[in-house]
Amino acid sequence: MGHKPVEVYDSGVRLNRGIKAMIFDLDGTLVDTVDLHINSWIRTCEIMGMEVPSVDYVRSLMGMRALDIAARLCGQERAREALAIKNRVYESLITNVRPVSGAAEVLSSLKRRGYLVGVVTSSVRSIARKSLEAAGLLQYVDALVAGDEVSRGKPDPEPLLKLLSNLKLNVDDVVVVGDTLYDIMMGINAGVKLVILLKTRDLKSVDNVPVNVVIINSLTELLELIKQ
Repeated sequence: MGHKPVEVYDSGVRLNRGIKAMIFDLDGTLVDTVDLHINSWIRTCEIMGMEVPSVDYVRSLMGMRALDIAARLCGQERAREALAIKNRVYESLITNVRPVSGAAEVLSSLKRRGYLVGVVTSSVRSIARKSLEAAGLLQYVDALVAGDEVSRGKPDPEPLLKLLSNLKLNVDDVVVVGDTLYDIMMGINAGVKLVILLKTRDLKSVDNVPVNVVIINSLTELLELIKQ
């Protein structure tokens, strides 16, 4: 942990020929929705008469399974009620969903080159599909596993292993790309050999990033990895 993680632009990292799929996180990695989720959770707490959390606190929860966030903010007993309200609030904002810069370019390039594209998200499936559709990215996705389809969310490897099972692939066949330590640790815990961290404004530090993680500053840097 004491070493500086490698950066893709000076590491010389390339995908090996055995890679068959790229597995992406959704919120903050493919779609620019982190602030929409944060605002939806805060509004949910207001609606339910709960103590309103700070933006920074809710931001620190991003990457966790949606039901687990609901339990943190509103208590275990009212978690499902809170999640239902939050999803309704988020759906009212769905027209504001935009793709992360470069997302469509990268996904379309991956598809042209024969890679499968998977998405593992902590959001519920209905919300994830609507976000992908609103951002114009659903057409590129071969498989999706959402937070309401697993018993344990990130950083547990269960969501990723479920996706790999759906795609009939193993951990040596894929690369994982995400924007939080939850994403990174899910990949590492599953045994994925190449895990890529998209460095965003929400990532305050890379000091705790494992040394075998490659850091990129934009999605389009992935295009350098897939050059033949």
